[in-house]
Amino acid sequence: MWEGVLKAIGKFQPNKRAFGEANTGSGMRIHPARSLKMHPRIALVLLWLTLTPLGHAQVPWSTLPLPPRRADAPTGTQIRDITSSMSREVREAYIFDQIVSGNVPNFLRGFATITVTATLGGQTHTIQYGVTPDYLAVGSDTDFFRMPMTPHLAQWLCDRLGCSLPTRKMVNDIWAQSAWKFAPQPIAPSPEMVTVPVFYTHHQMVESQRQSMGAALGALLSGHKKDVVITPQLPTRPPPPRVAIYGWHYQNGTPIQPLSLVHEATYADYSHGIRLVKNEVVVDGQVTTLQAVLAHSTLAGLVSDEGAFSSGNRYPAPPPPALFPFSDRFTSAGRELSCWSDRFTSPTVLAFAPIAPGGDGYALRVRDPSGGIDSTRTGYSYHEDYFVESYIYCQYRPELATNGFERVGIFARDDGNGMFEGISGSGIKGNNYALTWDSHDGRVRCLRTVNGAATDLLPTPQYRASSGWRLFRIEVSGNSIAFRMDGELLLLTSDATHSRGQFGIGYHEYFANNANIAGTYAENFRADRLPVSSITEWDSF
Repeated sequence: MWEGVLKAIGKFQPNKRAFGEANTGSGMRIHPARSLKMHPRIALVLLWLTLTPLGHAQVPWSTLPLPPRRADAPTGTQIRDITSSMSREVREAYIFDQIVSGNVPNFLRGFATITVTATLGGQTHTIQYGVTPDYLAVGSDTDFFRMPMTPHLAQWLCDRLGCSLPTRKMVNDIWAQSAWKFAPQPIAPSPEMVTVPVFYTHHQMVESQRQSMGAALGALLSGHKKDVVITPQLPTRPPPPRVAIYGWHYQNGTPIQPLSLVHEATYADYSHGIRLVKNEVVVDGQVTTLQAVLAHSTLAGLVSDEGAFSSGNRYPAPPPPALFPFSDRFTSAGRELSCWSDRFTSPTVLAFAPIAPGGDGYALRVRDPSGGIDSTRTGYSYHEDYFVESYIYCQYRPELATNGFERVGIFARDDGNGMFEGISGSGIKGNNYALTWDSHDGRVRCLRTVNGAATDLLPTPQYRASSGWRLFRIEVSGNSIAFRMDGELLLLTSDATHSRGQFGIGYHEYFANNANIAGTYAENFRADRLPVSSITEWDSF
């Protein structure tokens, strides 16, 4: 390889003995001082090459496997405001969604390389591994938020991004090799230390210190948070599952926090930080995995001061939150999504004719046989800009008009009550946007429901007085709301009543005799984020 490089320079006279005189320890044997006739500068270059490891594996990490950050993604300050009133479970689902969708500062997407050499079993070994230069944050480079997380959220992200959490020894080594070592800034203990406002206050304290020190974003920083770590002790503790924390070093190298498993795995406070370690590592020039090194009886000493790991190299965690796109075909095997939330009764997947476009002869039936409203919904309360669509069977039954009718449809930006377009007998009130169809006259409604009171936003009534499958679709982006049926735009309006919420399939019967109840039959349900381009093109619909 290098013969070809030097030939290109034009000052190299090849000699067959040149590549075989000296062992560089890199897999290539060369001797630049003998048998070569060359320019003196080239001789110096080649001498440098003899001292440089060649043929060793390149570090197998570059950047986190994330999509680009969207221009309209919320900033750190906005995420503070959005998450402050959320429950822990909803907040962590939201943060997971934001990170895997790419709402991460650019300076956090790369890895810093940590190199550790140790004599183990009488032999010298070296490991290199990549770590994020700072603790995980959401937002942009100019407005971000270092976000404490439970180990459940941390493990979801590790699994998604091909990473792990560090061990206690790795935290020490990262601190030792950090370009900037912060002085810890504790906040007095209080019940508020697990809340987002205190999370953000501490983030601001860290940022103020970083700026006063002159530490650049993207430089390797340590000392400003405790680490959530892995340890072989994780599976040895009695229930409930625990989180292991360690670190927050003083500038003299002493950690404030010894290894502790006091808190349950659902705990996170302002002092916790999540630093990711790339799973691929390089040991003695060979690419392997951190998990393989941790399990090795000898090499584990490169990354662990607790011996080899037979277990405990990851946190047991529930399944991660569902992310866009959501899709359910309602096949003969049942519902495909596991994240449906049913209002009163569990919908049934059953054979149905006629077959929906693109269907398989099965459909989801939503209804409460005892009467009234029922629904099934999915998504999260923080979902804002998206479309939801489904084929809905419209069974036109004008002959039953004297007994009543049933209303079928879909809804968006629901407040979590799942009450479709009405109010339950116990006073649970609907709040959402809905696209509906009535069985007795075929009337189509574009509804805004507030506290159980539904208003049709269509300026004039519209009707589809026939039976058949119809594709219902609602699009929401900011204050723009679009209602479509079979691809036709029914209404594009501006309304700020409901800014975010879940989406789903609804049913409401108005019969005097419950024997007339059929239900909402749905097929090929979909929901996804709206591309920015489609939002800007709405005016031309």
